[in-house]
Amino acid sequence: MRNMRTQPSFTKQKHQKGAILVFCLIFLTVLTMMGVSSMESTTLEERMSGNMRDYTMAFQSAESAIKAAEAWLVTETNLPLASADGTTIVWSENSMDLSPTDGKNWWEHASVGSWWISHGVAITGVAQVSTQPRYIIEEYRAVNSGQSISIGGGETKVPRVFHRVTARGVGVNATTSVSIQTTFVKTYD
Repeated sequence: MRNMRTQPSFTKQKHQKGAILVFCLIFLTVLTMMGVSSMESTTLEERMSGNMRDYTMAFQSAESAIKAAEAWLVTETNLPLASADGTTIVWSENSMDLSPTDGKNWWEHASVGSWWISHGVAITGVAQVSTQPRYIIEEYRAVNSGQSISIGGGETKVPRVFHRVTARGVGVNATTSVSIQTTFVKTYD
């Protein structure tokens, strides 16, 4: 007789519990959650970078308006007239305040956006913004003393005039706005 080895029988039924199937389903659920979380994180980062770009565009457009206002002041050889209604481009100090008794500066009011459109001086040529930037020049102070180190020289004191320049820039999105201020000092003849 030949030595026969018995072959394993695959026909025997074993009682399987489906543990591998449950493990795979749990593993796929974890992978899906990780994928969704990473997609949400990426979407949030894209929104944040878009908002930062929009803010940067608004800031740069406001900077352009500041530079335009300062360039205009540099070209003026005589002290520009200040008016309470802005008809002379230069405003009297705090004359544009919407409600002077509330303790806020005029640029801090919520309705100032529409005010800028009708009263601010617009510059042109700023690309990729929803509205061109605008500026306001305000005659802030005129100082007649403290500017000469010569004593008794008989010199005529020329006033130094301080102008507060406020600019408002808007980004690609019309709801993104940046307001900046600078002080410009010039001595007029």
